[in-house]
Amino acid sequence: MLEGLYAAAAGMSAQEQQLNTVANNLANLSTDGYHAERVAFSDLLYNEVDQAGSDTTTGAGATARALGDSAQPGALRQTGRPLDLAIAGEGYFELKRPDGQLALTRDGSFTLNSKRQLTSAGGALLNPPITVPAGVAESDVTIGADGTVRAGTKKLGTISLVDVAAPDKLLAVGEGTFATTPASGPARAASGARLTQGALEGSDVEMASEMATMESAQRGYQMNSTAIQIEGQMMSIANQLVTQS
Repeated sequence: MLEGLYAAAAGMSAQEQQLNTVANNLANLSTDGYHAERVAFSDLLYNEVDQAGSDTTTGAGATARALGDSAQPGALRQTGRPLDLAIAGEGYFELKRPDGQLALTRDGSFTLNSKRQLTSAGGALLNPPITVPAGVAESDVTIGADGTVRAGTKKLGTISLVDVAAPDKLLAVGEGTFATTPASGPARAASGARLTQGALEGSDVEMASEMATMESAQRGYQMNSTAIQIEGQMMSIANQLVTQS
């Protein structure tokens, strides 16, 4: 009976993780550059038990594991702002956070700080830095598909896009940014990615799909909860029979 309790409890934990992931995805439905998190289920430890010459397989339930972010690009949203940038293809903008650490993001809603340097919506500097000279209006800044930034005919720098070998292994560090990990591999120059000026990549979260996943997870959680209640009742009956005998 204890095996049944353990399996049902593991199932509840797995469904709870799925629900938390769905809730986070829905919370970022309107977050530019956000890619939905994905969760998969796998079996826990199984044992082969021999009973009177026959093999019986007993397991400990299921567990949920993160698969990383979706690779599906979000739809482009035209904004008309010259410092808004959308990435077409696989790649990230590289940022330098206030603590000096580097981070990656696909959110291209850039602004100018007090030093007229390109910064992310969260205040992190674009890396390598690009400065727009005083007196140059944002509307006079042009950014090519290859990342070349110009003010009129003067080249101000190049926005370099990067990627990693395993994007699903990146570590989320807040505000739509990610840090590289040993599993993801280091940042490297992206190949084939292009920029679109005056547009942003929207979230790739699909509400209908997330709601369907939420309903399925809620039902699974409820079924495992019911299984625990039934197991508890069976154990109570068994204890009563032992006591009476």
